Amino acid sequence: MTGIPIPFTKMSGSGNDFVVIDNRSGIMSGLDISGFTHAVCRHRVSVGADGVVMLSEPPADDPSLAYTWRYVNADGSDGEMCGNGAMCAARFAVRAGIAEAHHRFLTPSGIVEAWADPANPSAAIAIANPERIEVPIEVPVNGRVMCCVRVVVGVPHIVIRVDDADAFADAETFREIGRALRLHDAFAPAGTNVNVVSRIDPDTWRMRTYERGVEAETLACGTGAVASAIVLGHQGLATSPTRIRTSSGRDLTVTYELNEGQATGVRLAGHAAVIYDGTLTGEAFAE
Repeated sequence: MTGIPIPFTKMSGSGNDFVVIDNRSGIMSGLDISGFTHAVCRHRVSVGADGVVMLSEPPADDPSLAYTWRYVNADGSDGEMCGNGAMCAARFAVRAGIAEAHHRFLTPSGIVEAWADPANPSAAIAIANPERIEVPIEVPVNGRVMCCVRVVVGVPHIVIRVDDADAFADAETFREIGRALRLHDAFAPAGTNVNVVSRIDPDTWRMRTYERGVEAETLACGTGAVASAIVLGHQGLATSPTRIRTSSGRDLTVTYELNEGQATGVRLAGHAAVIYDGTLTGEAFAE
């Protein structure tokens, strides 16, 4: 496989960065996708990213779908959903002429409806109805007791409300707490993404996220923003639309309706920027 050129686009979704590849021709066939992703996502020795997004041909039996979406985390594991990765894919597809500005595509967590601007770094997606918000549970970790609210938004999340998300913990301590919660028996066997949130103003909340699969704090998380917004709405602390300020400084906007712990009509909007187009050589994913 060494030396095979693979065209790609580096994109950033509000601080989540991705290697996006048009795989409709099967250019990735024969590659160990998990190993490839783990290698390419290494910072400083390869492109560096939170994950790889691939677009393949849509199912032949549904002509309404523009493509099939696959997301692989930086650790090589597949992710059922990634909000920012889905918005970046939508903008990539519109920019490349693969899809119309308003289109639908298939993901492992279901069909996603998307809106994207080919000329400007913005996109939005309709999220399949999240599962019912669960009853809060208290989880002891690293000498603290965390009040965690679990909800599945394509992927599992917990939301923890704190007084000040930035002052909650320094980077290393946050990594330790996030890792401990991500692997805690209370969230086994799938594990969970971990979000801590605090109020900035009546309409805006600060969010920090430890992402499962990246195994680190990231600058943004689209599904984390959705989980945080609907949990806060369920607790009577936020109303739709809710702005979630990520660690990149960019806001994600979540609109939704709530009825007895069930969110419907969920839409996520944010920044989906094209950073550069390039070509991967075999040396980019050689160990």
